Amino acid sequence: MVFFALKFLKKSAVSLLLYPTVATAQDTSFVQPVKDFVTLKLALSSEIENFSVHSANTYYQINPNTATVASFSLNYSFLSVSAKFSPSFFPGNADTEEKGKTSSRGLSLNLNFEHWLQELAYTRTNGYYLYNTSDYQPGWQEGDAYIQFPDLLFKSVQGVTGYKLNRNFSFNALATQSERQLKSAGSFVPQFLYRYYITDDRTPLVGSNQSSQKSRNLELLLGAGYYHNFVIRKNVYIALGLTPGAGILFMNLTTRAFDGSTIHSRQRDFIFRADARAGLAYNGERFFGGLYATAFTASYEQDNSQVINGNARLFYKIFLGYRIPAPSLLKEKVNYIKNKLIHTKKQS
Repeated sequence: MVFFALKFLKKSAVSLLLYPTVATAQDTSFVQPVKDFVTLKLALSSEIENFSVHSANTYYQINPNTATVASFSLNYSFLSVSAKFSPSFFPGNADTEEKGKTSSRGLSLNLNFEHWLQELAYTRTNGYYLYNTSDYQPGWQEGDAYIQFPDLLFKSVQGVTGYKLNRNFSFNALATQSERQLKSAGSFVPQFLYRYYITDDRTPLVGSNQSSQKSRNLELLLGAGYYHNFVIRKNVYIALGLTPGAGILFMNLTTRAFDGSTIHSRQRDFIFRADARAGLAYNGERFFGGLYATAFTASYEQDNSQVINGNARLFYKIFLGYRIPAPSLLKEKVNYIKNKLIHTKKQS
């Protein structure tokens, strides 16, 4: 299954690069490309990866000790690269005695064209704690240490391939600020999401009644998104979006016992996820900034059980950025790639 997902991604990437060379032009009264500038952006976000497990008699809410994540991105033309990290000196990241230590980092790449949209991202987070410790430790109160999982590791590689039906809606104005939305417009954006992630509890086993687990997971989902940019005055817009989706989760679970023995199991589950977004932003000639809020939920019920696993988040993103003239070398390289693609398309 992973092979077929990667094969699809390869074909999609080729289509993404070739399609823009033959698409009709955008209406420049709706969208203004920022052609000769590099966009630099710094953002602070509360976007974190957490987990929840529900059953008839138990509930676990497992969070990382990360309240604020910083990211820096560089955008030019159709290309955007970004790196994120979570310094301990940021607000909400320093209370290691109560919640333990968390390290988190990530990288992302976006290729956004007139119709096709492509995102690839990698995330790694190590160190979690049990948010609802009070349910399992009688007498626990605020200020006491939470139950901690310092050796719980989460790694994720994911991609999203989307197709924007309305060329007069600028996804780049919303995501990378390499374009400006001049008039209000919206678009349906069908999406295919593919995500491979590992959750590994590497806690040393010290008793015969202890065990740990490692899960390898592949999500394949189809989503039907709609986004709209409302330009309420010059350079100021409100952005709204909603994307429900559904698909299949393939899980490979390994349970490790104290004596070194392992039990392997596999399951396939239906998964539902949805995210809703809202934001207010300013996008001027050089300077831009804004605030976005996103509500996200995903859940699935394990095969042959009443256990429901979930992942729900409500997070914000505050960003500021500035555009600088693009270096000549960067312009030359991008133009070279575009000319190569045009030549390849004419030959095909």
